[in-house]
Amino acid sequence: MHIPRQSIVAIAAACLVGAALALAVPARAGLTDHIKKTLGGKADKATDAAADDAEKAATGKDPNAGASTGSAGAESGGKAAGGGGSVATVSTKFDYVPGDSVILVDDFTQDDLGEFPARWTLVQGTFEVAEMEGQRWLRCTSDDGHIRMKVPPVLPEFWTLEFDFFCADPAASIALTVSGQTESGSSVWELLFPYSGQNLAFRSGEIFASTPITGSVKGRHHFMIMARGKGLKMYVDRERLANVPEYAGGPAAVIDFRAWAVSSPMFANVRYAEGCRPAKDMLAEGKLVTYGIHFDSGSDVVLPDSAPILRQIASYMQANPAVKLKITGHTDNVGAAAGNLDLSKRRAAAVAKVLSTDLGIASDRFTTDGKGDTQAVASNAKPEGRAMNRRVEFTKL
Repeated sequence: MHIPRQSIVAIAAACLVGAALALAVPARAGLTDHIKKTLGGKADKATDAAADDAEKAATGKDPNAGASTGSAGAESGGKAAGGGGSVATVSTKFDYVPGDSVILVDDFTQDDLGEFPARWTLVQGTFEVAEMEGQRWLRCTSDDGHIRMKVPPVLPEFWTLEFDFFCADPAASIALTVSGQTESGSSVWELLFPYSGQNLAFRSGEIFASTPITGSVKGRHHFMIMARGKGLKMYVDRERLANVPEYAGGPAAVIDFRAWAVSSPMFANVRYAEGCRPAKDMLAEGKLVTYGIHFDSGSDVVLPDSAPILRQIASYMQANPAVKLKITGHTDNVGAAAGNLDLSKRRAAAVAKVLSTDLGIASDRFTTDGKGDTQAVASNAKPEGRAMNRRVEFTKL
């Protein structure tokens, strides 16, 4: 696959300008996120070196000496955009909890570079799988492109969608539109990014909201959408930017992604799931299974975007002072079984520590354990099954 040199230069330059504002870039990704131009299995070393030099100039750090992502060979439960900080520092306005019944997970690793991904439907334009900083992305290379996930053609009542999005330099134009559409193709609601240069906009019928985005719109961002019937909440990088109690018209049947090549747009780490249905008593049945507690692959460090579900658990325990909980970690089967077992135990202990030190729940109210990959709830043969198996369980004692 040939990636034009001018695209690489544009990306490196844009990221250099916005280096101080690149809050959404995870610790393991370089600030420039330079694209590796692959030809016959060999990277363009001169281009990579130029991008690395640009990052060093901006940060004083070597992008090739990034933080470790965890134990080698451990299971694959990585979160792409956890960001910096701690659970305690995350705004209480960030209340996104991912759905617990995974419908589609795609990191494009099952697709060949330069090809259109197998789990998506092309509606218009040209897209191809590309590689950037060792990670797979789906890149739009046409003036106007539309794609849709290959999923059942009906949106659940409760659903969540999250993905990483990269744009090099959107200038004053819109780089991304995500819309809920009817079966006939009419838009019921739309998310537009960026809008008026620095905002995230939402519109549905006569409903319109435009909210400023913190930091630069250039570079990498993590988008999240949480639907509760006709209510929608939309987030960028742990910041809630739209909160619509009931959108106009509908119901929406499909989700459409639209991008324009002028900003070098790319998608990664897509997760679409059904749920979660809000519970009056989150431990009414004696056990809570959650997919809202996140770690980088192979790591036992709780990522900040785990804050919403952990705050819910802390509030529950404050309201029920007699309750004690057992926290159990589970992994998929990627890597050695012994390593996964150890990792699951360390993750459970890390969750208990955050609940105690960050959220004020007495440590003696928790016991912890880990089961590694020994108690799978879905087949590990597919990414959706592996995503279901990576979980944390809370059980009343």
